[in-house]
Amino acid sequence: MRRYPHKQNPASRGFTLVEVMVVVVIIGMLAAILVPVLGGIIRRTNEAAVKVEINSLENAIADFKAKYGSDPPDHVHLFENAAGWAAHPEDRGKINRIWPRFRFDLARDINVDNDSADEFHLSGAECLVFFLGGMANRDANGKFFMTGFSKNPANPLQRVSSANIDESRDGPFFEFNPNRLVDVEVEPGPDGFPEFIDTLANQTAPYLYLSSNGGRGYDIEGGWVFHHHVGLDPDNGIWNRNLPYRQSANGPRWNAKSFQIISPGMGPHERVLPNGTMTNEFCPYGTSEVYDPENVDSLSANDADNITNFSAGGRMKP
Repeated sequence: MRRYPHKQNPASRGFTLVEVMVVVVIIGMLAAILVPVLGGIIRRTNEAAVKVEINSLENAIADFKAKYGSDPPDHVHLFENAAGWAAHPEDRGKINRIWPRFRFDLARDINVDNDSADEFHLSGAECLVFFLGGMANRDANGKFFMTGFSKNPANPLQRVSSANIDESRDGPFFEFNPNRLVDVEVEPGPDGFPEFIDTLANQTAPYLYLSSNGGRGYDIEGGWVFHHHVGLDPDNGIWNRNLPYRQSANGPRWNAKSFQIISPGMGPHERVLPNGTMTNEFCPYGTSEVYDPENVDSLSANDADNITNFSAGGRMKP
């Protein structure tokens, strides 16, 4: 019986080493191309969500202004007693513009610590939440939630309690997600007035709100988010943002008659020097004062990723 050589089915033949290596190289090349592209798409999608939220905050500020006649201030001192208010006429004026019938002579226990001797300095980040959200309470798990303001014109800072749980209140003007309300002050420490962080993953710094005071001009205290003085606190290595952005070195501020809202973006939040050196300083908002859309390369790395209500594409450096 004649035997014929067995012919191997080409479909069942295995891959040679060379063929496997070619496939691996092709996959690696595709990954090298696609991973950065996909990463960029994901980043832009996440940043677009922040831009949408900033637009919602702008609408809430417009609602606040329609109710009270002015934008919220970006810094204010609140006092629990008449002596404190008497010593700070500028802060009385800010409160009086919003609540003309506010009783400065009333003793209050704003932070519910059984005394009426406290003073609170609210930064722009805290003012954004306070004036749009109202008085802050905590739930059983310690999370903040906002309860609006009492309709009592003499005492809008009256808290919701078991005695007035059904009280009709003004606001909140914005629905703050309790999971993103934080209290980040490091000096003198958490004060019970929360700030609001954006939707970006692992965000550690809140939205910053800076007001032009109805076109009367910006000042520096609104940016004192983490401590109560200008720039760097050398004791803890944390930078405040001192000033709102200008359009050029000697030009007008962006949104000179309204306000600036600034998200610190995705980072880096560690300060980066012009030569690229990383420091151990926390500097989420950057230190550049000029934002020129035609010269974004001049921005520091800490400024470049900020997302604002005046940079057209959201992120300051696309």
